[in-house]
Amino acid sequence: MHFTKRAATFDFRCHMTARTFHVAILDDDPSVRIALIRLLKAMEIPAQAYATSGQLFESIAVKHPDCLLLDLEMPEVTGLDVLKYLDARHIRIPTIIITGHQDADLRSACLKAGALACLSKPFNADHLIRMIENILVPSQPDKVPAFT
Repeated sequence: MHFTKRAATFDFRCHMTARTFHVAILDDDPSVRIALIRLLKAMEIPAQAYATSGQLFESIAVKHPDCLLLDLEMPEVTGLDVLKYLDARHIRIPTIIITGHQDADLRSACLKAGALACLSKPFNADHLIRMIENILVPSQPDKVPAFT
């Protein structure tokens, strides 16, 4: 997976004086984790990647992320399972599902379970960054970000 840095970037540093943003990534594919970490690092967005849901759940107990990039299909659990687990514990994290599968029913179930959006692999890096920007620093706090 290859991403390019866009020319006009959002400056998170001016918004980070009060607190530090944190994006969590859960994906079983190491190449996707590395690519997403590199993309977010290039955009100066702090992120941590996890290979298993157990690692993610342990980290949430210590540091609650502001956004979650969640793979839909993983060997041990699905993204939907993760969303249900978090919901059962009243843990609310704005989540973007990332999937290589085109199962419309499963994607719909994830949206109903609380995910804000589903992106198909390969996806446009600029689109993902704009979605994360809308979650971390909404320009109009009274409005829900529109995702396509």
